[in-house]
Amino acid sequence: MLNTYRAHLQVVPDVLLSQTLQDVEKPTAATSSRSVLQGMISNPAAFLRYKFAIEQARYYDGCKNESDKVGCQIEKALANVGALFIENISGKVSTEVDPRGANDTSKLLGSAHRLIKFYSEVGVPKDRVLLRIPATWAGIQAAKTLENEGIATHLTLIYSFAQGAAAAQAGVSVVQPNAGRLLDWYNKNPGVIRDRNAPREAHTMAVAGYGAGEAHPGLMLAEKLWSYCQLYHPKTKVMASGLRNKQEALSLAGCDYLVVGPKVLKELNQAPTLEGYNDGLHAGSSGGGGGVAHRLSSSFAKKYEFDSGEIRQYDQQLFEDQLGMAGRELLAEGVARLVEDAERLGPYLTSMTAGQE
Repeated sequence: MLNTYRAHLQVVPDVLLSQTLQDVEKPTAATSSRSVLQGMISNPAAFLRYKFAIEQARYYDGCKNESDKVGCQIEKALANVGALFIENISGKVSTEVDPRGANDTSKLLGSAHRLIKFYSEVGVPKDRVLLRIPATWAGIQAAKTLENEGIATHLTLIYSFAQGAAAAQAGVSVVQPNAGRLLDWYNKNPGVIRDRNAPREAHTMAVAGYGAGEAHPGLMLAEKLWSYCQLYHPKTKVMASGLRNKQEALSLAGCDYLVVGPKVLKELNQAPTLEGYNDGLHAGSSGGGGGVAHRLSSSFAKKYEFDSGEIRQYDQQLFEDQLGMAGRELLAEGVARLVEDAERLGPYLTSMTAGQE
C-alpha cells in the first residue's frame, strides 16, 4: 500500500526497466551510462534486446573523423539506448557525459553537446534528457552553461553541502547526494565529527530508525540540501540515493526524488498505510488515507538554520575549502570509478564486432 507517498515525492527505481520492480511500480525515469552499456554487452539476454542500438553506434558515420572515435561511438550508443528507454518511461533519461573530462569544463561541454545532437538525430527532444555530470567544480561550471542553453543537468557524486549548494547556485536542475556512501565513509573514519548541529542529528536519526548519537550524515546532507534549495534555489530538485532500508526512505519523506533499489522498493510496497505509504510510492500528509506527515516540508525548511558562510556565493576557492575530507575523498574515488568504467567500455565496444568492418 503506497498511495499517500505519491503526493510529495517521486521514487525512482535504481534499476532499468526491471520486471521485478515493474510488478511494484513502472519506472518513470531511466539512466543511460557506461556502466549500463557494459552490463548490457556482458549480459546475453539484455544484449539481444539492445544489440541493434549499440551496433548501429559502432558504425555511425558521424564518428569517423572524431579525434576520439571510440568515445564518440559510446556517446552515440548512450543516446540510441536512451531513446529506447524513453519509449518505456514517462519522465526523462539521465545520460552520462564523458567522465574523463570531469575536471575540464570544455571537454564536458563538448560531450554534452554531442549527446544532445545524437538524441535529436533519433527524435528525442532535449526536454526529455537530463545530462549526468560529476559534481566537480568544472562539472558545475559546465552545468551552468548547459542550463543557460535550456539543457537540463543532473549533478552526481555529491558528498558535501558545498557541492550541492554551488550546483544549486549554478541553476542545476537535479542534485544527487549519496547518503549510503557518505555514511560508509564516516563509519570508516570514526574520529571525524559527523555534523556540528547535534540536536538536529538526534532528531533525524530517531525518525530514520537509528539510536540517539548514531548520526547518519548522509541523510542529514540530503535534508540540509533540500532545505537550502527550497529556501534559496527552488528550481533545483534533490534526488537522494544510497538509501538502504525503508526507515531511511521514510526519514526523507517529502524530498523531491528518492532513488531506491529492489529491496527497499518492496519494503515500501509492503509497508502498512499507517507508516505513511500505500499504492503510489510517494510521501503524503496526515490529512488523508491514514498516512503520517512527510518530514521534509516548507515549514521544516524555514526552521533550518544556515550560517552566512553556507549561503554565500561559491567561487572555486571556497568550493575547494568547504569540500571537507569526506567530500574530497569520495568525489575523487567516484570520478575514478566512472573513468575506469569509461576506459573498460571502449575495448568492449571495439571487440564485440571485431572483424566486421
